[in-house]
Amino acid sequence: MSGCGGGPDPRTELVNPIPLQEFESLLQRGKTYQARALIEPFASPEQPNSIRGIARLGLGRCDLADKRYEDSLLHLDKARRLLPPGPDQAQARFHLGVAYLHKKSVMSALNHLEAAFAGVSDIDLKKRSAYLIVRTQDELGDPVSTLYREASAGSYYSEYSGIWSQPVPVVAQPPIETTPRETTPKPEARRLAPPPLRLLKRQQWNARPVRTSSVNPMSRPFRITVHHTADQESLSSISQSDPREYLKILQRHCQNNLDWGDLGYHFLISKDGRIWEGRPMKYQGAHAGNPTLNRGNIGVALIGNFDSTKPSTAQVRSLQNLLASLCDLYRIEPSKIFGHGDLKTTGCPGRHLSSILRELVRKLEKSNLSRRRDGFDSKSR
Repeated sequence: MSGCGGGPDPRTELVNPIPLQEFESLLQRGKTYQARALIEPFASPEQPNSIRGIARLGLGRCDLADKRYEDSLLHLDKARRLLPPGPDQAQARFHLGVAYLHKKSVMSALNHLEAAFAGVSDIDLKKRSAYLIVRTQDELGDPVSTLYREASAGSYYSEYSGIWSQPVPVVAQPPIETTPRETTPKPEARRLAPPPLRLLKRQQWNARPVRTSSVNPMSRPFRITVHHTADQESLSSISQSDPREYLKILQRHCQNNLDWGDLGYHFLISKDGRIWEGRPMKYQGAHAGNPTLNRGNIGVALIGNFDSTKPSTAQVRSLQNLLASLCDLYRIEPSKIFGHGDLKTTGCPGRHLSSILRELVRKLEKSNLSRRRDGFDSKSR
């Protein structure tokens, strides 16, 4: 391609003409109307992408300040796509995270906030990213990475306090007691074991060893994410006729082409309903989108493309039993079972499987409620 076009696009050589200092001053003083009018001309398609991206970022921030969250998301996502990787794109992702939090799209928010934390150069924005990640995961009751806990350094930003349903929790010191109290232990619900599972281990499909230099240890599992593999037609036919060969092809792709330590998923379910061991549970998966989403997250994939077809009855039955067993084994609440599209912007696990998964989660929640009620009733008799 050398010689084609005569060198770089001269528009990328332009000095940034946007009066950013004046824009920032107007925005800080709450004069969003004037700030928007100042920057809007630079969002014109005639401008270079870098200028348009900065302008879209500014327009998104104005809409965010005016609580026009839908408009803000549109501008900020456009900015993210126009800007090259670097501090400006990371800033767009920070504000996207804030907008998604206001829209209660928590997993999308965390996805952007982690990317922002990794990419911003401004110390204040990095600390704000960490604070929002910590505060959101505390609200969810999810474990928080020490990295973000330390980076937030106990910060508090009152402008974000309206995002969450509860105020920031204050940890009070327990009173000193001079005499011991008598406590009555709470009754525990009887746990009914889910149906036994037949898990086909790695050696049964001749898996390669895990590349331990390219994996991280698994933290305590506290959530599950369900996927579909959405394979091409040629690979899909192999998965149906010979799941063992399919798994070996998939593992080679993950290790050789993606440079991963192993398959991304911990469990895979073939069309005949058999459950195959993927990445060993002692290693964190590579399936949800980024390290924060993968942490403590068990990856389950049904083999097939469920945008175009429905999973087989055997697959659905095995998925139901597997989810029940994992929730029972690791004490995971059904509310912590997600489709991949619940965590990031993707069509996975396909429209047919997504609707089935919602019904399976509803059944598990109902079963848990009934089990707890029976447990308390049995103790009171």
